[in-house]
Amino acid sequence: MKNYISILLVATAFLSAPVFAHTTLKSSTPTNNAMLMKSPTNVALSFGSDVRLVSLAVLNDKSEEVATSFVPTMEASQSFTYDLPALMQNTYTVSWTIMGEDGHKMKGDFSFMVHAMDKMESMNDMKDMKDMKDMKDMKDMKDMKNKEMDHSQHRGH
Repeated sequence: MKNYISILLVATAFLSAPVFAHTTLKSSTPTNNAMLMKSPTNVALSFGSDVRLVSLAVLNDKSEEVATSFVPTMEASQSFTYDLPALMQNTYTVSWTIMGEDGHKMKGDFSFMVHAMDKMESMNDMKDMKDMKDMKDMKDMKDMKNKEMDHSQHRGH
C-alpha cells in the first residue's frame, strides 16, 4: 500500500509539472483597474519567467483598437514595454497572449481608466478657447461698427 501511495504521489507530481512551468503576469503599467489623471505614455508587462509576447491589443470601451508600437518577436523576455499615443478619457482593456518555453499559449487582460486630462492642459485649453471667443467677440463688434458707418453714409441721399 505504501508503494502504491508513493507511486501515486510521484505520478501526480510528474503530471502537474507542466502546470508549474507556466508563468503569470507579475505586474503591469498601468496597473489593473488604475484610474489615471492623464494618458499613460506606454504600456508595460512583466512576467514571472521568459516568454514570447505573441499578441498585444489595447481596446477602448467600444472595442476599438488603439495603435501601439507592438510588433511580435521571437525573442523571449520577462518584460515588455510599448509606446502609446495620447489616450482620450475612456476605459481601456489590454489583452495579451504569451507563449511559454513549452509552446503553451496563455492569455490574459487588465483594464485601466483615463479619468481626466491633466488639469493644467485643460485649464490652458479653456484659456485658449476664452481668448479665441474674446477675439471673435471683438471682431464681431468691429464688423457691426463698420456696417453702421457704411449705412450712415447713405442716410443723407
